[in-house]
Amino acid sequence: MILMMLVVALALVVIVPPLVAAMTFAQKVLRGYVVSLAAGYGMGKAANALEAKRPPAKRSPKEEPAWDFYLRGQAWRDIVHAHRAGAAAARGVIAKRAKEIGKKHFEDPLGNNWLGAFHYLGLALGLLLALAALVSAGVGTGLFLFVLLGCSYLALYLLRLVDVVMLRFRGITMTCRVCGHRVTEVLYGCPGCKTTLHGDVRPGRYGMTRRRCQCGKPFPSMMVLMWFVKQDDKPTLWCPRYRDGEEPHQLTGHTGEMAEIVLPVFGAPSAGKTQLITVLIIAMEAMTTRSGGDFTYADDQSRKWAEDGKRKLVATSRPDKTKIATKGGVAPPACSVLVAPRRGTRKLVHVFDAAGEIFSNAKQIQELQYFRIARTFVFVVDPMSIKSVWDGFELAERQAFEDRRAQQEPHVTFSETVSTMTAMGVDLAKIHLVVAVSKADLVKPMLADVDTGDSLAIKEWLEDVGQGNIVRRMETTFKEVTYFLTAALPDEHNDAHPSVETFAGLTLADEGLRL
Repeated sequence: MILMMLVVALALVVIVPPLVAAMTFAQKVLRGYVVSLAAGYGMGKAANALEAKRPPAKRSPKEEPAWDFYLRGQAWRDIVHAHRAGAAAARGVIAKRAKEIGKKHFEDPLGNNWLGAFHYLGLALGLLLALAALVSAGVGTGLFLFVLLGCSYLALYLLRLVDVVMLRFRGITMTCRVCGHRVTEVLYGCPGCKTTLHGDVRPGRYGMTRRRCQCGKPFPSMMVLMWFVKQDDKPTLWCPRYRDGEEPHQLTGHTGEMAEIVLPVFGAPSAGKTQLITVLIIAMEAMTTRSGGDFTYADDQSRKWAEDGKRKLVATSRPDKTKIATKGGVAPPACSVLVAPRRGTRKLVHVFDAAGEIFSNAKQIQELQYFRIARTFVFVVDPMSIKSVWDGFELAERQAFEDRRAQQEPHVTFSETVSTMTAMGVDLAKIHLVVAVSKADLVKPMLADVDTGDSLAIKEWLEDVGQGNIVRRMETTFKEVTYFLTAALPDEHNDAHPSVETFAGLTLADEGLRL
């Protein structure tokens, strides 16, 4: 029994001091590691956080001019930096303690080598304890970061899904008024520097709900979030589809915030398309404001086009002829307006005009990308281009109207356009065709027995003047055909003719916009 007690006592004398020294040393190592780790993350008096990596000046096509999302880049750089600082501090503590033991117990002539050996043993045990604690903490931290990164990826795709679902639920689409393409992935212009364009801004590598431009300005990375920010903080939207040598096309204001109506107008040269569109805009503004709604132009170019057309129409009764465009496509940009009726959903309306000469050329018609996305088309028919109607005028009248009428008969333009639309893959069975018989004021004597407000009566009149074949083709090709007689001239108050207001009201109502 006495022998056993002596053995236990000896064991305590031999083991306990190294264990106490080990625990004390492990505490110092861990304290040095943790303090330096916190400083590496920017905490404490000796903070030395790593500077965030700036976007590269020269980028690959896959890189964006934006700061990385923290969990996708900077977080891992911070982790490496902080743990390197902690490891360096731990190494310093270890080296300092080892040097102290060596100097005191081995280099000093009065030192005790056996006691120094015990201290070295305690240092080794302390290292093992500290290492075990650090490994356990590292594994736990690694698992936590892995779960956090997994959750961020899950949130990323959920946010993308929410963005898409919200846009589809509200029927929101984005159309370029210059080239006519339906845009699904727009370019975003930074609201800060106003010179940098960003590509894919969806939640991802460069941010979850916000993206930070290289200039430092943050802006929303989701279309739905842009509905809730101030105008100055909203990025401008740009169409990514532009020709070589051209600048990107800026989308109209409020694009992505509301549903759109795309309204293409086609017809023969001098059929009256531009004049009808000009008076259509006048009618839309008058009908909207008269009922207590709001009407605004979506961009300055649309405003200028409409105001110039109105002045020309008042001065000469004829707007300038539409020319074939040379930039952004064969057609000029649409006239885009924002209509917010007193009751109902506000809409962004794009009215596309194109030179009549285009509709005799299949290749040029195929460049009209808005034909692929529109659900309602307006076909403008000049009654004076119909031979039987033209022959009904007196010689003096024919001489007076010769330069104002379309030379090409309606069936020529219609056949070429519809055949090309079919070749483009447009499903005509889902299209509403609006036939606007223009210049009703000039052929008024020939319409004495026609109910000019009745679509069926106008259809029958067209059949009576020799347009039976084209009428039958319209009826069998399109989902629905509506006929209007329009006098696209402002009245004495420069307001739209009632026939155009009727045309505007019924045509836009079919698109869900009730004026």
